[in-house]
Amino acid sequence: MQYVFVLLVISLSSFGQALPEAASHSFFDRANDIRMSLFAGLVAADGITTQHILGVDHGAEMNPIVRPLVVRGARGQAAASVLGSGLSLGTSYLFHRTGHHKLERLMLNTSIAVETECVTNNLVQIGKAGR
Repeated sequence: MQYVFVLLVISLSSFGQALPEAASHSFFDRANDIRMSLFAGLVAADGITTQHILGVDHGAEMNPIVRPLVVRGARGQAAASVLGSGLSLGTSYLFHRTGHHKLERLMLNTSIAVETECVTNNLVQIGKAGR
């Protein structure tokens, strides 16, 4: 009798319905295209303003991780920008592929916010050095 009850309980789980598929979207949809375009523009602005600070205003790179690359000029700045952008966009794509679409967009939005802060900080430093 005990085995019949166990079989009954196990067989009831086979009548459960599968969860519906989450709504999927293309990684390169309109919203992500806008986010990636903003991010690319901010990365370019960060590179230009950083090289201006290093070359004209004789400042220093604040980020110790990319400092060895950035002090080598435009080529080093490009390498640091590609590495940082690749990490951000790659992480966002990984979230997309694993179905974590909210985290995908959060990663892109956070990357935009960080780059905006970097560019703003660089512009403030340029403004202070120009006085």
